[in-house]
Amino acid sequence: MEWCRRHPAWAIFALALGVRLLYLFEIDDSPLFRHPVVDAETYARQAAELAGGNWLGRGEGPFWQPPLYPYFLGAIKTLFPGAFWYASRLIQGALGAFSCALVCGLGRRFFSPEVGLIAGLAAALYGPLIFYDGELLPATLGTCLNLLGLALLARGGGRWHWLGAGAVLGLAGLAVAPSLVFAGLAAGWICQQGWKEGRALALQRTGIFALGVVLVVAPVSLRNYLIGGDAVLISYNGGVNFYIGNNPQYERTVNIRPGWEWDDLVGLPLEAGIERPSHKAQFFYAKSWEYIRSQPLSYLGLLGRKAWACWQGDEVGRNQDIYYWRNYSALLSGLLWKGGLAFPFGLVAPLALLGLGLARRKEILPLLLLVAHFAAATAFFVADRYRLPAVPVLLLFAAQGAWWLWAHRRLWQGRLALAGLVVLLLLCNWGLPPMQMGGDAAIHYNLGQAYAREQRIAEARAEYAQAVGLDSTYWQAWLNLGSAEALSGRMGEAAGIFEQVARARPAQVEVWMNLAHARMALQQGPEAKRAYAEALKLPSPHRPQLYAELMGFHLRTGEFREAEEVLAQARSEYPQEAVRFAQVYGQMKARVLGER
Repeated sequence: MEWCRRHPAWAIFALALGVRLLYLFEIDDSPLFRHPVVDAETYARQAAELAGGNWLGRGEGPFWQPPLYPYFLGAIKTLFPGAFWYASRLIQGALGAFSCALVCGLGRRFFSPEVGLIAGLAAALYGPLIFYDGELLPATLGTCLNLLGLALLARGGGRWHWLGAGAVLGLAGLAVAPSLVFAGLAAGWICQQGWKEGRALALQRTGIFALGVVLVVAPVSLRNYLIGGDAVLISYNGGVNFYIGNNPQYERTVNIRPGWEWDDLVGLPLEAGIERPSHKAQFFYAKSWEYIRSQPLSYLGLLGRKAWACWQGDEVGRNQDIYYWRNYSALLSGLLWKGGLAFPFGLVAPLALLGLGLARRKEILPLLLLVAHFAAATAFFVADRYRLPAVPVLLLFAAQGAWWLWAHRRLWQGRLALAGLVVLLLLCNWGLPPMQMGGDAAIHYNLGQAYAREQRIAEARAEYAQAVGLDSTYWQAWLNLGSAEALSGRMGEAAGIFEQVARARPAQVEVWMNLAHARMALQQGPEAKRAYAEALKLPSPHRPQLYAELMGFHLRTGEFREAEEVLAQARSEYPQEAVRFAQVYGQMKARVLGER
């Protein structure tokens, strides 16, 4: 106990790490542990590609998302190829625990030892922080770099110190883009603080700090230009993300699902003939600005809704419901819940607002970090993982509010503040939706995907069935359910599902291909031929495969003339592949004739 009193930050690190190890032990039973979905799946795939040696990302264009996190995972994949799923989460758990220790130290520096201890303990046991430390997403890395940059700024020092602070916040911006907003605000703070000691010193410190940021960001911009072939500062997904949060159909776009719906959205620039990545981003920004200019009152109302959502207690997931993970973890069940109160954010936010009301001049730097991330979330759209990098700083102000309230509990100021806190609690927890512990359609679709990758077809089929039961218009889940039916030997049911999906989503070539396969398995030649014909009407990277399949279909049914017509069409459309098509045709024809 004496050691804990002397070294509170290390004690909090040990507690936080132990809690995160326990959580990791609990969730490894989930099929999503080894088969992450959506953004996490993308990051894991990029890590594997990087570990394979393509560290410059040749052939991939400019970065779509900020690149630091996939490179972070790529390094882990290189060092621990056989234990990647555990090693990545263990390292993130250690980073999360270090962040908790930093919170304790920052609380002592900006507020008091008591506030630092309370905030550090709160961070160690904060459910969403624990959850995201176990997810393959950049929130943990960005949060840790933010706090480290804040600690360096608070400490002050010589030239190398300011350079290092800039470099750390530059790295944070390469993990979570809003950190660059904080870097800009921090530059202004450095200049303002240094001005008291002379204009030259202020400009020198600010310039050195800015140089640190530039030295980190510039290589990424240079790589995007020289290898990616486009002038992109860091990544070009900002345009579509801005449009998602700023358009007249906000409720639809902010809830858009990965897969076909997402592909339809990001494909809008291509429909307009725009192919250059930076121009795609500009296309979406222009659409948003047109909405802002043409409907300013609607936009201001939307902005107000998003600003308020930043302070609501509910944890709004991005592509998955965080509350569902309570099914896998007793620890998370105790540290993340809703029941009149959305714990923990629904309690932290009112306390933090009280703490912010008590803020003094010396606390301006953590306040700037809070402003940067909440402003970015408001400008784009609000989700729990996007406000998470600001949460540790919010915990500092919440701890300050709680400590002040305790110290003044017997005074009229404390009683008045307590009454105000009750009002804030009601507002921050007003109209909470219930926890969906059974999971929504997206959760069951994701589970189905994970089971399918493990060849657990019966379980995958059950999850897809639950997904379409919860949302009858989830056509991608319907398609996968049809595939599961086919793999289970129920071709008639599979064909019926594919027909249903084809009517709803006729522009999806894979639906027609699956339907053709099912009709062939059912020995329904004319129906299979019609499905192939519909598929060939659509632009798709699968067209060469379609031509090969259709040639094989005609050869197996004895329609040699039709097969030769398909060969001629394929060679005409892909003259550079004419020899290969002829070879494939000859091999298939010889095989068919040999079987006869």
